[in-house]
Amino acid sequence: MAYIQTVPTRPRTGDAVSSGIVAATVLFLVILAVSAFWDPTIRVLHLFEAMLYAGVAALCIRRMKLGYALGVASGAFWLWSAWGLTTFVKNGFQMLALSIRIHQLRRPDLLIAVPAWASMVTLVVLSVWGYARLSRKSIRDLGLFVLAFVAVAAFYVAIEAAFTPRFLEMFKPVLRML
Repeated sequence: MAYIQTVPTRPRTGDAVSSGIVAATVLFLVILAVSAFWDPTIRVLHLFEAMLYAGVAALCIRRMKLGYALGVASGAFWLWSAWGLTTFVKNGFQMLALSIRIHQLRRPDLLIAVPAWASMVTLVVLSVWGYARLSRKSIRDLGLFVLAFVAVAAFYVAIEAAFTPRFLEMFKPVLRML
């Protein structure tokens, strides 16, 4: 299958894109672990979510098109759901502003959204950059990216349905549009 073929672009040493993707995913994995520690009801959900992002990092280190497609799709889906469908990121930035203004840490459970947001923005940007650096690209890769978006959306809905069905409420406005 040509889509999952490893395509080297430059020597592996000193690759800032791969290192950045790994750093972004490691930061996000730490955030998932901390939030799961704070809220035991989301531990299994975050375990499965962590497996997705660990897999993305592993595929991107190998410079696989599938890794970059999943990096864009998973990061974008998280950003859309955490900012577009919920107020998690918005509330995190509000808590950051409040904490700075009063010189006191407030609501770390919401404040954690800010580094999560930053890690997902970084993952999306670096995944696009990593893909752009590949030497063998084709118009067929668009299908891979579309498939990655569909797979990531299905994965998120499946794990939320299985482990935290209350989170499915955020998708009701989207389903009404269909």
